[in-house]
Amino acid sequence: PSEAFTQPAIEIIARQRRIDSSVTSSVTDIIEVKAQEEYTPVITDDEIEFPPPLTPIGRLKRAATFYSTALPIIASYYALMARLSVSSSKLTTDEIESLWDRQHQRGAKELAQVITDLKGFYVKSAQFISTRQDLFPKQYTDTLQGFTDSLDPMDVRLVKAVIAKELQVPFEDVFCEFDEQPLGSASVAQVHRASLTEKYGGGVVAVKVQRPSIESKLMGDIANLKALTKALDGALPMDYYKIFSELEVQLADEFDFVAECDAMDRIYDSLATDPLTGQPRELPLVIPRPVHELVTRRVLVMDYLEGVPLTRARAQMERRGLSADFPQAKLFGRRLLSALTETFGRSILETGF
Repeated sequence: PSEAFTQPAIEIIARQRRIDSSVTSSVTDIIEVKAQEEYTPVITDDEIEFPPPLTPIGRLKRAATFYSTALPIIASYYALMARLSVSSSKLTTDEIESLWDRQHQRGAKELAQVITDLKGFYVKSAQFISTRQDLFPKQYTDTLQGFTDSLDPMDVRLVKAVIAKELQVPFEDVFCEFDEQPLGSASVAQVHRASLTEKYGGGVVAVKVQRPSIESKLMGDIANLKALTKALDGALPMDYYKIFSELEVQLADEFDFVAECDAMDRIYDSLATDPLTGQPRELPLVIPRPVHELVTRRVLVMDYLEGVPLTRARAQMERRGLSADFPQAKLFGRRLLSALTETFGRSILETGF
């Protein structure tokens, strides 16, 4: 909302924009001449080349690209607010709403484009924004929904090379089948469906593989976002610096799949065991189990479960000809709500995990 911003903030962003536009153009010119383009792994049939960690120059270039897009978007909001502070009395409520709608649509489109170009943590930010209509305009949440699990996938040969390097065994010894098309591809990792050899117990599994050298890129990206929001402290409608600081802490945990495996086991044990008697009890939902001998910091093999993401459940029912008013849909909704309520209730009130 426009009233959340102040006139001093308009002056701050104006000064910041003049400074950063000069710095950005200079930095970009230097980088274009002296630095190579952002690294893209070259993969041949004979050799798999792993992408190196992000260099300081690479981080600087990503920061320049981000700021050159983000600052004009922010400045355009202040320009609109300055315009409305002068002429709002001459406009109807519908006209003002229309101006804000066009501004949000334009800003969301431009933000989506820079996220598509840079990927990295900016994709994680897009995923967060798309789920929080209580914090961000609907135009942004709708536009950024496409970043949930559709990031450009890694080459399957690089995926297999990462698996073999992490597990320290020949790839063919572990998997007798491996789907080359990923089930999903996100900023930190992507997941493939596969079948284990008899040596490793057989069965269908999901294989989560971390992108090589992704940690330095993502942590650099979130540092850029924190720097921007800290510089605009008091000028934004809420403290986004604290939000990104919390996301930074959470993100650090996502790079260690061994810790994720331990968390999966702990969640399963807490839900499957009665804390008073220590006896087994019925689970409120199905939980995939990890294959412990095939878990490293960057590879996680677990049970494969057929299903549909909750964000697509409604669309899936509609494709089957079921509207939200159908008895089957209402029954599904009640069962889902009951299972989630029991799961979160047990986790929070019984174990605190």
